[in-house]
Amino acid sequence: MKNTKKYSIIYCDPPWKFGSKQYQDSGRPFQDLEEQYKTMNYKDIEALNVELITNKDCACFMWTTDSHLQEAINLLKTWGFKYKTIAFVWLKKYNTGTNVVNFAPWTLKSTEICLLGIKGKMGKYKKSNKVRQLVESERTTHSKKPNEVRERINQLFGDLPRIELFAREKTEGWDAWGNEIESDIKL
Repeated sequence: MKNTKKYSIIYCDPPWKFGSKQYQDSGRPFQDLEEQYKTMNYKDIEALNVELITNKDCACFMWTTDSHLQEAINLLKTWGFKYKTIAFVWLKKYNTGTNVVNFAPWTLKSTEICLLGIKGKMGKYKKSNKVRQLVESERTTHSKKPNEVRERINQLFGDLPRIELFAREKTEGWDAWGNEIESDIKL
C-alpha cells in the first residue's frame, strides 16, 4: 500500500502508556489496560511519519489526558503542528446522566481533552464560529470517544480530506489507520 493521499484533518487518540496500566468501565473491576488495547510508548508514537500524510494546511485534533498533556503538545510539534488551543473538553457521563468520576493521584477526574494543532493557514478553511468546546456525552467502552466530536470537526472545517489515526473502527467519510482495522494508508 503506497501513501499518495494527503490530509487536511488529522484526528487521533494516541494509545498512551499509563503508569497504572489499568482501566475501569461502567463500574466493572479494574483490569489491565493491555487487555483492552495495545498501548505505545511515546518514542514509538513520535516516530510515526505523520508529516508525510499532511497537506501544507492541516489541523490535528489530538486526544490526551491531563497526565499526558506535555507529551501531547510535544508530539504536535514533532509532527509539524503548532499547538493552538484545547478544541474539545469531554465531560464524561454515566448512562444515568450523572458525571463520571475517575480516581486519580491528585483530583477526581470527569473530563478528557482534545488539543488542536495547526500547520499552514487552516483559518481560511474555517466554516463556523458556532462549534462548542464542551461535549457532554456518555462514556461507553474504554477509550471510545463521542462520535459527536467528528461531527463538530466537520462543522468547523467542512468536507476536507480527513483521517483518524489509531482508529479502532471505521467511520463513514473518514479514512482510518490503526492496528484493529483495515487501514486506508500505511504509516
